[in-house]
Amino acid sequence: MPQDVRPVPFSGPETLSREEIESIARLLPYLSYGVDGLELEGVPVRRLWNGSRPLLLHLPQRAVDNFTALHAAFSAHFDVRVHCAVKACYVPEVLRALRAAGAGIEVMSDLEWRLARSAGFTADRIVSDSIARPVDHLERLLRAPHVTISVDGERELESVEWHAKQFGARPTIVIRANLLPADEFFSTSSKLGTEPNEAYALLERAAASPHLDLAGIHAHQLIHCAGVARFAAQAGAAAELAAAFATIQGTRLRVINLGGGLESRFLMERAGTSCQDLAAAAREAMGPAPPGYRLLLEPGRFVFADAAVALTGIIAERRKSGQDWLITAVAGNLLRPVRDRSFPPLPVRWSGDRPWRRWHVGDPTSTPSRLWLDALLPEDVARDGLALLDVGAYTAVRASLWGSELPDMGIFHDGDVEITFGEAQQAALARALYGVDLDW
Repeated sequence: MPQDVRPVPFSGPETLSREEIESIARLLPYLSYGVDGLELEGVPVRRLWNGSRPLLLHLPQRAVDNFTALHAAFSAHFDVRVHCAVKACYVPEVLRALRAAGAGIEVMSDLEWRLARSAGFTADRIVSDSIARPVDHLERLLRAPHVTISVDGERELESVEWHAKQFGARPTIVIRANLLPADEFFSTSSKLGTEPNEAYALLERAAASPHLDLAGIHAHQLIHCAGVARFAAQAGAAAELAAAFATIQGTRLRVINLGGGLESRFLMERAGTSCQDLAAAAREAMGPAPPGYRLLLEPGRFVFADAAVALTGIIAERRKSGQDWLITAVAGNLLRPVRDRSFPPLPVRWSGDRPWRRWHVGDPTSTPSRLWLDALLPEDVARDGLALLDVGAYTAVRASLWGSELPDMGIFHDGDVEITFGEAQQAALARALYGVDLDW
């Protein structure tokens, strides 16, 4: 190896051990292994999936369980509302299940506003986050009573205030602030959020406006957060700003929105952090906050990521630089990895007498993408395929008809699969986008 080239460590969670895989129900209660291989709520996967095409399978009940666990943990310490981030998952059946369970929703665009409304969410259960809003979308928000509007920056505050005056409305708003040191995602070159001094000035301006109902602050500055220290730091900084503003300016803020950015539930719990740990840490850190405030949370990945499984065959094996690769039928046009280890793989089935070894897992596109590096899997895993975990957030919402066919997509309920996107829908998508008739 040339002296100026060094191997790059794998990023992302540690590979699942064989013990973790064989006892996967400890991490994901809806999965287990039986005599016929992997089971989904006690139903053998081989009975649900014939292996001919990859399948993205959503589990609405798991999303509800994740929401309920988070809400219950924080309710022990706070007056809290949990608004699930629709940007992570657009599946109507999942959204309706969350609404029925009492969740709120967070939207970032007119498309997502309409998705939320069509799923039955009333305006008082919607938080709108955006750095800029087209006039028609802003007008829709201003006509809806009790929606909370997050304002990100001076120009957006001016726009919301001006339109509110024209409509004779007085919308409830929160001001978004970046309260933690800059990092890779929320850097000084990021378009998201406002620095503390500027945010304070915006709070003062909003509080003085007769056309705006200033409710509080929005402090979303986390991503893949799986530990209590950073979460507590954000909660504490938000509480300090709210307390300082109430003391100096005289307007008591009644909402502290900590946003989202939590890791998926199963990976967080695997790392040793529970919802209760986060809630207790936030309660301790937020001691300086003014009394009587409501806490808002906007989880996306935490609620949706582990509420889906992708089932895929292996279409090829290859060896490169001494490393064996499994090439999946499901592709990066659905599963877009953001790190070396994004979608933990499980074997659909294995023989008890076959050895296990290390594999890299990649998709069939001509790009350097990878789904998981250094997975521990059975030697004969290619025969029956893989189940990929953590595929329910920021996957189908960003899917594209590019490079490879999209998988079938469906909902798992009552022990069976309902296909919601299959060959016919994919053919219609190709005709609409490209004017091409796919020959099935």
